[in-house]
Amino acid sequence: MQSLLIERNRAVVLLLIVIFIFGSYVYVKMPRESNPDIQIPIISVFVGLPGISAQDSEKLLVLPIENELRSIEGVRELRAFATNDGAHMILEFGTEYYNKEVLDNVRSKLSNIKAKLPVEAESPIINEINLSLFPILNVGLIGNLPERALTEIARKLKKEIESLPNVLKVEVAGMRKETVEVIIEPTVLTKYNIQSNEIFQAISSNNRLVGAGSLENDIGKYSIKISGLLKDIEDIMNIPIRSQGNAVLRIKDIAKVYPRFEDHQGFARINGLPSVVLEISKRNGKNIIDTVNQVKYLMDKAKDQLPENLKVVYLNDQSKNVRDVLDDLENGIIFAVLLILIIMMLSMGTRIAILVALSIPGSFLIGIIALYFMGITLNIVVLFSLIMAVGMLVDDAIVISEYADRKMICGMDKIEAFHTSVRDMFYPVLSSTLTKLAVFFPLLFWPDTVGKFMQYIPITIILTLTGSLIMALVFIPTLGAIFGKPSITSKKEIKKMSAIESGEIKNAGPIIRAYTRMLEKVLDHPKKFICATVFVLFSFSVLYLTFGPGVKFFPKVDSDNILISVKAKESLSAKERDLILKEVEERILSVEKEIHVSYARSGAFSDNIIARIQLELMDWRFRRKAKHILNDIRSSVQDMKGIIINVQEEKLGPSADKPIQINLSGSASNLNLAAEKILKIMDQPSSGFINIQDSRSAPEIEWNMSVDKSKATSSGVSVATIGDFIKMVTNGVLIGKYRPNNTDEEIDIVLRFPRRDRNMKTIDNLFINTVDGPHPMSNIVKYAPEKKVNKLNRIDGLRTVTISADVDTGYLVNERVKFIQNSVAQDWDKGVKIDFKGDKEDQQKSGAFLLKAFILAITLMILVLVTQFNNVYHTFIVMTAVFLSTTCVFFVFFLIQQVFVVVMCGVGIIALAGIIVNNNILLLDAFHHQIKVHKNDIKRCVINAAISRIRPILLTVATTVLGLIPMITRLNINFFTLQITYDAPSSQWWVDISTTIASGILAATVLTLFFTPALLVIQRHEKT
Repeated sequence: MQSLLIERNRAVVLLLIVIFIFGSYVYVKMPRESNPDIQIPIISVFVGLPGISAQDSEKLLVLPIENELRSIEGVRELRAFATNDGAHMILEFGTEYYNKEVLDNVRSKLSNIKAKLPVEAESPIINEINLSLFPILNVGLIGNLPERALTEIARKLKKEIESLPNVLKVEVAGMRKETVEVIIEPTVLTKYNIQSNEIFQAISSNNRLVGAGSLENDIGKYSIKISGLLKDIEDIMNIPIRSQGNAVLRIKDIAKVYPRFEDHQGFARINGLPSVVLEISKRNGKNIIDTVNQVKYLMDKAKDQLPENLKVVYLNDQSKNVRDVLDDLENGIIFAVLLILIIMMLSMGTRIAILVALSIPGSFLIGIIALYFMGITLNIVVLFSLIMAVGMLVDDAIVISEYADRKMICGMDKIEAFHTSVRDMFYPVLSSTLTKLAVFFPLLFWPDTVGKFMQYIPITIILTLTGSLIMALVFIPTLGAIFGKPSITSKKEIKKMSAIESGEIKNAGPIIRAYTRMLEKVLDHPKKFICATVFVLFSFSVLYLTFGPGVKFFPKVDSDNILISVKAKESLSAKERDLILKEVEERILSVEKEIHVSYARSGAFSDNIIARIQLELMDWRFRRKAKHILNDIRSSVQDMKGIIINVQEEKLGPSADKPIQINLSGSASNLNLAAEKILKIMDQPSSGFINIQDSRSAPEIEWNMSVDKSKATSSGVSVATIGDFIKMVTNGVLIGKYRPNNTDEEIDIVLRFPRRDRNMKTIDNLFINTVDGPHPMSNIVKYAPEKKVNKLNRIDGLRTVTISADVDTGYLVNERVKFIQNSVAQDWDKGVKIDFKGDKEDQQKSGAFLLKAFILAITLMILVLVTQFNNVYHTFIVMTAVFLSTTCVFFVFFLIQQVFVVVMCGVGIIALAGIIVNNNILLLDAFHHQIKVHKNDIKRCVINAAISRIRPILLTVATTVLGLIPMITRLNINFFTLQITYDAPSSQWWVDISTTIASGILAATVLTLFFTPALLVIQRHEKT
């Protein structure tokens, strides 16, 4: 096969050129995305029922829905929240059960339960969570403009942006919904004996488009319609309510009609100024960089038409992260190619070095083409995987090129040398690549959200490693047969290289002679060396796992965003909430000069949160670490009384929740006591917990209206009518909708009392129209204050309180969880179930899977090696490299006191297993060749095999480590701008995995060069 490829070298070279051209085109055109398009196995369901209390919501909505949904196959956890005005359910499925049919099953179950719900309950709203639909860019409009003018500008820009081909939708935040208020005096209702439903019916019957059929005659056919749609405020005012003779009572006769906005629920500000924000989501599969550029180009063109005092700012620009990672990738490739070129030029000459270096972009582009046809976009995880793969892509090319170089040095023709290299090294190279693929293959089946997030690593590396195998066995030999040249031409150096081939150690170079002397000493006492090595490595592994610095789930990456939430009583008015937010904003903005943009919103959020602030920090190059800024912000607001302020970095990675989550389940009274006990433990000085939250409602009161149904019935008044009268005191009664000429949106028409009458005294003085004439409302309705419950939480059918917290700098999640467990172990109420979630649960799941993946990877590697060597003992010898590499990682980590990061270090150890066995495969293959020549001198066979393979082993190890150097050192050289940066946030992701691979491969390679020969000698000693 190789002879044919070399003979048809023009076709092979042409194919390589096509791969480079098409691969480059695909790389440029492939969509760039921030987050992977992960299907989160979570479905949310909301059933609204305006006016219902949390307690009634639990009985009438949550319980029946909960019982029905729990029967769906694959539901891992069912969380329910009974709230005022409705019920919210969150169903979490196992990823193995989550498919298109699941959503249909949920809809079917909800359809079945509809008859058991109150008639007034709204239709369920069902949503899937899709990360690709999250906003990729926010456009802030800031200016002291009238609200209506700012709203019109926002609507116009929304339409224009949504017309862009890459944009899916635009949501507008900070803009109040328009409404029409029909303001009527309480005395007018009594005077004219009018009920709210009478006005509703009048508007409904006068706001219709009626199709009146068609008229057909001899000259044609015509459609006829009766247009009765409301078009403006004047139409609403002229609607007749009732008539008597020629007298007509219209809305304008009894009420005033105003175009207004809904009551303020909250306020939005950017950098302390009123604003409206356009939240832009892109279409699935579209390029994030192109999409953001399209939006910014449109906004630049629109600036000429905007008022001069309107400022446009950009927030949450996700394309910036992708650009940074792309820069890191491209510069990382250039850096790796240069390092490999240098080391290869020093060891094997310029031509061979160029051939080997060529395998990096070639392997990349083959992998990129495969990703393109698989429909995978260049998301951040794929890009990081490509960076991580750099050091592994030249191993096969080095082995093939180094063997051919030795043959050319010994006098063989370049065509024959590369042909011989492929023939002799085909199985070692194939086995080496297959073992690497074998270790990444099990990672494809990583479950849960973490697995979906991390699965792009094995996919990308498997494809690029396959590309490196193709480059090594097809393109490199063909190019070598054309351009190859021996790296050594001087007779002295040729003599040294020939000495390695012949086994004449005395004529070899000083490094080979020194290695041989040390190896001979080891081989004189092989069992002692093996036992000592195993004992030392095993002992240090036990020490690290027992007394090491600890374990954490995922690496901590410095974020560009800080999230602040303010908790207080829900009973605060919109203005009171905003006053609190303003004070928090002022304190933060006066302290921090490293904030680029501050986006603050007040409102009634979940869990008693009355305000949220998102701080976008300056570029990381020009500011301190986020943790220092966090501490300053916490200090600036810590003395504010009556509110709870949580300040935290934006969580990056697959887990966005707080690392500490504790679920307490049991009876209501026991839950409160248990929660207080946990909170007391966590609130201790220097406990290591910050941003502590619990899901219980803050103590508040509400007014409970009690209707005397007997009196109401005898008066001919329904509870609904009484409710409408009370609504006119509060938010108003919806009496209709209409679509005016100047907008595409439907506008509510609301009946309300004047602002001065919106208080509890009005209810006391209100008269309601009955069959016997006006009747005081106070005779039928009594009200009294009651304790208000805003929300009741349930998990898997049990009433639950959830306590969550972040872990302070210098503490680990595992040790803090143990601290809580030990603190409550003595006198914990057995009636309360305690369940630790968060990072601990994710860590346990990921750790269990990685252990299974490691075992499966080893099994697959053994199958590959047994197939190659057809010898169980030799397979065992090769696999000892896995033991050495794993224990060497623990040994190095113990010395440098490195925390073990479960996800990254776990993947690193698995990847390392596939890389390190390459050394033993080369040694065993050389030993098999030597044993055919020197059957009776085992020691000589072992030494000759070791020195003949030391150069490719050291070169492959060196290139692997050099490829990881930028990530290990967190050093990035930008070859386009000639800038050098250190510790960029993008580099922090992969420090742990790179350190794991580099430390393991360096330490284990040194040992392998002695450990494996010792095992080979022992085998032969045992046989003799």
